Amino acid sequence: MTIQEKLLSHACFPARFRKDSALPDKLAAIAACLIEGNARFNLTAITEPDAIVEKHLIDSLIAADKIAGMVGGAPLRLLDVGSGAGFPSLPIAAALPDLSVTALDSTAKKCTYMNETAAKANIPHFTAVSGRAEELAAPGAPMRASFDLVTARAVANLPVLCELCLPFLKTGGTFIALKGSNAPAEIDAAKGAIKKLGAALIGCEEYHIPSDDAPRYLVTIAKTGDTPRAYPRHYAQISKKPL
Repeated sequence: MTIQEKLLSHACFPARFRKDSALPDKLAAIAACLIEGNARFNLTAITEPDAIVEKHLIDSLIAADKIAGMVGGAPLRLLDVGSGAGFPSLPIAAALPDLSVTALDSTAKKCTYMNETAAKANIPHFTAVSGRAEELAAPGAPMRASFDLVTARAVANLPVLCELCLPFLKTGGTFIALKGSNAPAEIDAAKGAIKKLGAALIGCEEYHIPSDDAPRYLVTIAKTGDTPRAYPRHYAQISKKPL
């Protein structure tokens, strides 16, 4: 069975994307690049095609489906923080061509890989940039308060993640964190950080993928006001003493 067939036969492939005949080929190209790139340098521990389909592509499409329901095709800007091998940013960009998607990672080699993958998968509205979130979102930095949407997956615990991600959002924007089974506890720990950073929790939506018994969550946070200029702090301070 091809990657395209695996995707379309998967129970969790979002219905809204099935009418896009080009999407399975774009996602298959992302998977092929991941397999080839992983042979050259370490991108992911998930290397089997079935696992790539479910744990990378389908998982990212679930977030894309959530975003599509929120924005309704508006031409908005999305930033994915700590994108790594391009998840969820590459599948989100493949599925939502009206979004301008920027992937941020501190490793330049991974950014080069993501940009090459986007070109091979015919995703022109995607770009990956190398840098540190706490520097690019600092007061006066051009990326601060400049995005409508921010996503992050498998980057850090939510109190840390909020300080790294929320300063990138415009007021009225939305942060979506893809989290594992510990999400409810992380939300409790992050309540103070969310408030200090000028945001409010909207919801925590549980979902499942068939190969994993543990629940997964989409944590949604709205930017309700300006982030104080004191944030984000240097990463050593963020990690040592989360808000």
